Amino acid sequence: MKPTIEQWQELYKAAGAFKQAKCWEWLSNSHIFGVENPDSKEIGYCCVMGNGGELYGLAIYLGSKGLKGLIDMLTGEMEEGSVYTQYCLMLSFDNRDELHPSELKQIKELGLKFRGAKAWPTFRLYEPGFYPWPIHTQDQVLFLTIALEQALEVAERYRHSSDVLLEPTFSTILTRISVGIGDHRTWSEEWLKPNPHEAAASILVEPMNELRLAKAKKAIKGLAGVWEIDYFFIPLPTQEKRGRPYYPAMFLFVHQETGQIMHVKLGEQSEAPNIITELLVGIIEQHECVPEEIWVRNKDIASFMNQIRLALQLRICVVDELPALNEAKGELLANFKPEIF
Repeated sequence: MKPTIEQWQELYKAAGAFKQAKCWEWLSNSHIFGVENPDSKEIGYCCVMGNGGELYGLAIYLGSKGLKGLIDMLTGEMEEGSVYTQYCLMLSFDNRDELHPSELKQIKELGLKFRGAKAWPTFRLYEPGFYPWPIHTQDQVLFLTIALEQALEVAERYRHSSDVLLEPTFSTILTRISVGIGDHRTWSEEWLKPNPHEAAASILVEPMNELRLAKAKKAIKGLAGVWEIDYFFIPLPTQEKRGRPYYPAMFLFVHQETGQIMHVKLGEQSEAPNIITELLVGIIEQHECVPEEIWVRNKDIASFMNQIRLALQLRICVVDELPALNEAKGELLANFKPEIF
């Protein structure tokens, strides 16, 4: 459902109040607190941006999935850049030329005026694999408005005791929860343990043809060193049919000893299981050999290849680093320049 004019006005009003409060002067993005969505009961985990003097606003990481991404980012465990993996709603104050045309149109229709650097509010949805995009649903507008209002409550309440919001282990997080609806809604706070992160349901891999695997095994003439396999997003958003750009994934196979790129392919992240298995079998068929070991960093990639591993008796190792692949990755990504929609 689309937001009403009144709901948009309330959101911009909340954004203005948040900007005027300048709570980033005493809070940083390491001060984490939660705000419950009154409708879905999902918790949005908030962090204030601006203490570093670069990006000003508020990020609301959605549920346990969003919180895991935030924790990975704060602890340095995030393998990809945050723009590819964040799952959050975000208010940021940007320059006029950084706004999407739809945002400029929205501001004009509401009769609002902003002037100067870092003065223009933007409201974006960040979702793994997708280009950050302006929010457009009523649910998003309403929850972001509530989160901004409750963030100010938390910021003022803990203005002189903000250290209590620093929770390195994230065992419990201060969370604003509500009772009632509409004008009768009241808010309180509790220290709650976040729900455990549930990994997305594994994407089913299409079974490989058993006869094809048998023929490939019969044609094998020897071993060919260690192969490193991975995929990652590239900074070149592609327009999707539904109108929202996404980041393509680059699938890369590298021979460890020689550093030679055995295969590279662009595709959608959702296609990863079948792309990886098809490429692996294709390389084995072409060269009539199998690797001594396959190195991957992602357990999911190892699981994608399970049928092939069993059929061809492959050894797959989950490791921390892929030295040859990382070097090849750096050279390939140097050819891509980020684009802005």
